[in-house]
Amino acid sequence: MNIVIRELARFLEIGEDEARHRIKHYHPDQLGEEWKKAAPSNPEEVENFYRKTDKYLCDLILWNHTEEFHRRSQPLMYYRNKRILEIGAGNGSLCIALAMNGNEVTYYDINEKLFVFAAQRFADRLLPIKMIKDLKGERDYDIVVAIDTLEHIHPDALPKFLKDISHCLRDGGFLYHRSQFTQQEGLFPMHYDHSKILPKLAEDAGLAPRSNGDYIKGTSTGGVQISIPLRDDQHSVGLTQNLISLDLPPMTNLLTCTKHSVDYARNLLAKKLDRDWLFFMDADQSFPNDVLQRLMSWNLDIISGIVFQRGGEPIPMVYKYIMEGEGGGNYYMPLVKELKEYLDMQKVELEGAKQAICLPPYGVLEVDGVSAGCLLIHRRVFDELEEPYFKCNDNTSCGEDFYFCRKAQAAGFKIFADPSVMCGHLSQYERGWKHFLAWANKDQFPWDKDPGQVHGSRDEKV
Repeated sequence: MNIVIRELARFLEIGEDEARHRIKHYHPDQLGEEWKKAAPSNPEEVENFYRKTDKYLCDLILWNHTEEFHRRSQPLMYYRNKRILEIGAGNGSLCIALAMNGNEVTYYDINEKLFVFAAQRFADRLLPIKMIKDLKGERDYDIVVAIDTLEHIHPDALPKFLKDISHCLRDGGFLYHRSQFTQQEGLFPMHYDHSKILPKLAEDAGLAPRSNGDYIKGTSTGGVQISIPLRDDQHSVGLTQNLISLDLPPMTNLLTCTKHSVDYARNLLAKKLDRDWLFFMDADQSFPNDVLQRLMSWNLDIISGIVFQRGGEPIPMVYKYIMEGEGGGNYYMPLVKELKEYLDMQKVELEGAKQAICLPPYGVLEVDGVSAGCLLIHRRVFDELEEPYFKCNDNTSCGEDFYFCRKAQAAGFKIFADPSVMCGHLSQYERGWKHFLAWANKDQFPWDKDPGQVHGSRDEKV
């Protein structure tokens, strides 16, 4: 304890004896009295209390040196080479121990003073511990640690908090929680008793109980919802043939929305999602039989196939952000060069091939904007975004796909496109990769012009 007391003295700019005196004379009821005086009654007030209180500077030093804390944290000391996120990480003592064991550790806490104190301690030890105050965009952790954390979450905030934790975990990762859901005869009036509701809320967040009381994130896909916005009640022959020919994963269902604007339809279909994956397919397109298996194989939150523009030039509707235009618009450049280079490598596979085909997998492209005509989205994206998910540009009936892309990126999600998934676009004929290759001649295409002048740039006001 002597080391952390010296660190606290330096942090508070007081003498070591004074720091030791404060620790010696601290009692948890000081924190309890501060809570009673503040009397927070809603999630915002509770969060603000924990953000501002300075009592935990002393409280956690004592707690981290108790036999009970050692008992709760000791099982974690056996892990090596894991990605671990500690929630409610306090002064960082457990993060330090986990990092010293060779794990990739992320610290999360909202308390302002604890955050700065922990940063000082990590820097003193030259430990590359990532520090965050927001869980947005955090993904693929093996373990999320919450020791004496969940009982401090307001009941109204707990459902979303557990979903946020679930989003942070990879499939097969688990929540290691040790929670004290009692007030211990009034000593901890800030503790909420979630013992009865936690199992159901964890299940709703996609977390299954383990025999030791922890929760593991499920590894099954949980099915796919195919969603199609329709302009009228009639399914075209082409759409019917597409649906019949698709290789469908288990637990696939189909929903359509008719006679509504495209953004209304997409929002409604997203809100009705009861599977793990939502696959948007437009009614005027053709798809490879194995499109779902290919896109799902990447296990990415948002991934699109390649759809070519139906009118004008056969531009691939996958884009990189270029610049902000005049009047608040945003220019996006279609990935013409990248797609042509990929297709040039597939000449043997393309010989005699249909417009809608899955070519040999090459990898994925990280992009900034995609069409929603062949788009696979994991439900965790909608769990994290606020409605509306899709919104058309003002006074237009388009742009809802770019609105979604920018909103998802702002929430920390990345967007990808699979160049091996070729789709056709139906009008009087089926337009696809053949028309694209006939057009995308490097000698003719204005590769080096100003982005605002290049064929296919989209000035989206989103």
